[in-house]
Amino acid sequence: MPVSDGEQSKGTGELTFRERIDALCVSVGDGTQRVDLGSLRELVASDPEQTAATCTWCVRRAVERGRTWHGYAQVALTLAQLYEILFEDDTLTVWVADEFERAGVTVRQPRMAVLDRETGDLSSPDDRPDDRPVLFDIERRLIDSGDIYPLVALFSHHPDGQDREQLRRLREHRCRVMVTFDIPTTDPREVWEVPEVRAYVALLAERMPYLPYYFLPREFGTLFTWLACLAPPEARSGGGIQLLHPDVLLHAALAYHYTWHFARWLGDDADAVVGEVFSPLPAEFIPHVREMRRRLEEQLGDAL
Repeated sequence: MPVSDGEQSKGTGELTFRERIDALCVSVGDGTQRVDLGSLRELVASDPEQTAATCTWCVRRAVERGRTWHGYAQVALTLAQLYEILFEDDTLTVWVADEFERAGVTVRQPRMAVLDRETGDLSSPDDRPDDRPVLFDIERRLIDSGDIYPLVALFSHHPDGQDREQLRRLREHRCRVMVTFDIPTTDPREVWEVPEVRAYVALLAERMPYLPYYFLPREFGTLFTWLACLAPPEARSGGGIQLLHPDVLLHAALAYHYTWHFARWLGDDADAVVGEVFSPLPAEFIPHVREMRRRLEEQLGDAL
């Protein structure tokens, strides 16, 4: 579904706002869109006025009931919900719902939530079941100061202080969390090339090597960012990393090992968890990870 609908870039070769949204949306059939929520969140945060204008435009296209109307409707709903979450303003959400109701448009709702850094509560403009992707954005001030406390407070294990309810809350976030970093969209570097982000992830890996337990399985998602940030510069290759580079393999094996033991500690199905967490990586890479993990097993033990 082309959100830009053929709109031309304006003179400089730069993408328009609609075209940038279009690049983040992939059709998966039946008018449904798969959206890169982390990048879309950054785009919405960068320009609320254009977000509102694009949301309005998508609603109009959906109401016209063209061939790809359902895709336009889902993008409109997603933009409105992100707008409400980021700016604490439900104007767009209410307006979109009213326009669709007035036009008799019924659309499958996109699902998302945002995790409150201080309370650990999920916030969402509605009360759908808790199986939504969870967005956790790392603010620039936290990146610059190396302050990982918000993530530690919400996701770390505390062997002497966890009750059943706390363990249940941790299990509920299994394979649901998308971690994004507050890096300007104008920065030409990949997020994992930013030294401050790399240092931040290194701190997380040292303090919580099992954090991938929570990552939403998605191609080039948080797990990829995790491995790419930990990879040395010589492991970079074009716009990605060499997965079979010894250091990348080592960090992948460490993530696999600690995620497996963390899942078991939580009372979760450890094999199923690592299978899901690592599912976005190439299938031929996983045996190498398991072999490296086997070599490290005796040295690492089962401590978290």
